[in-house]
Amino acid sequence: MTPSLLPFLKWPRSDGATWRADLIAGATVAVVAIPQALAYAQLAGVPPHLGLYAAFVPTVIAALFGASAQLSTGPVALTALLTAASLSAFAQPGSEAWVALAVVLALGAGLMQAAAGLARLGRLVERLPPSLMLGFVNAAALVIVLSQLPTMLGVRVPAGTGVADALRALLAGLPSANPATAAFGIVSLLALLGLRRAWPRLPGALFVSVVAIGVSAAVAYESRGTVVGDLPPGLPVPAWPTLDVAAAVALLPSMGLIALISFIEVTSSARVIAARTGVAWNVNQELIGQGLAKVASGLFGAFPVSGSFSRSALNLSAGARTAWASIVSAALVGVALVFAARSLHHLPTAVLAALIVSAVGTLVTPRELALIWRTSRGDALIAWTTLIATLLSAPRIHYGLLAGLAAVGVRAAVVRMRG
Repeated sequence: MTPSLLPFLKWPRSDGATWRADLIAGATVAVVAIPQALAYAQLAGVPPHLGLYAAFVPTVIAALFGASAQLSTGPVALTALLTAASLSAFAQPGSEAWVALAVVLALGAGLMQAAAGLARLGRLVERLPPSLMLGFVNAAALVIVLSQLPTMLGVRVPAGTGVADALRALLAGLPSANPATAAFGIVSLLALLGLRRAWPRLPGALFVSVVAIGVSAAVAYESRGTVVGDLPPGLPVPAWPTLDVAAAVALLPSMGLIALISFIEVTSSARVIAARTGVAWNVNQELIGQGLAKVASGLFGAFPVSGSFSRSALNLSAGARTAWASIVSAALVGVALVFAARSLHHLPTAVLAALIVSAVGTLVTPRELALIWRTSRGDALIAWTTLIATLLSAPRIHYGLLAGLAAVGVRAAVVRMRG
């Protein structure tokens, strides 16, 4: 289907019942999106408030220009990890240079996606085998969990180390872990897992975060551990970044990989939504919407965003009928930026790490990896090659994806030779 430059002009009018449903769904997603935004900013190596920026205007832009009404766009774990992996060779996490490069990464990946959508290349992305994403997501989830355990437990681990070295450093540092940090991290993780199991409809992330803020302030945890600290109150202002041409050129491969992987992730969410709602979606329109959302994120000083599978599923189950639900969610993030920024000061970073571990732990699917070996050796070769290469190449996990793409090419060549 041909994409539209202004698809929101074709939205149907909403009646009272639709408005109520979208308001409820938007509020439901917002209470999850706010703590996740802070956590995924930490994963991307940028200041926490930039996570809220990424969950504000980019969410609105994706809703206006995308194709899937229930798709929720903003900070996600995989894109945040890819951001950190892409920048690790260029700057120190959290530095001004790091943030500036994250902005360039968002702009570049977004322009690539938007251009691909305008050129109607969406179907090419859909032809990539699911086994590629299966291997990459499992490996990336393990890397994410390992990267957050030191923060969650209060253990010092050298930055930029591989999986094996990071695991050894973590185990060696456990005896000297910060007891207060470990207490916040472990209790938060157990609470998140318990709430998910006992009361799945309860916004566990928000509940745990609010309780942790209260306890942290009461016991003066800031004197013994790391907290989010002061966040600049108010809404973000757009600005064209200072462009380092040499750095932008060096980041071109990473921009392409983020554009590719984030859209594969979006495709999986949009397919589920289309199957449940019975509404067809335009893959090229979604490419444009996701690309413009990334560009908006860069212009507002944040990092690359993408469609969130978990928040999209929550949006759908909460009864969202139109893209107005995402706009409501973004508006509530804006309210939090204006009125709640100061109240987040005492939130321990160990709790944010626990939020990340809890969220991405569900992405590890050993049963699917075992099943694919029994059902298709060709797909298993792609999945396991991608998984192993990604783990071995960490923290620069994009090399694992390249290895997986090479395996896809080898399999296609073998099939052609046999045919």
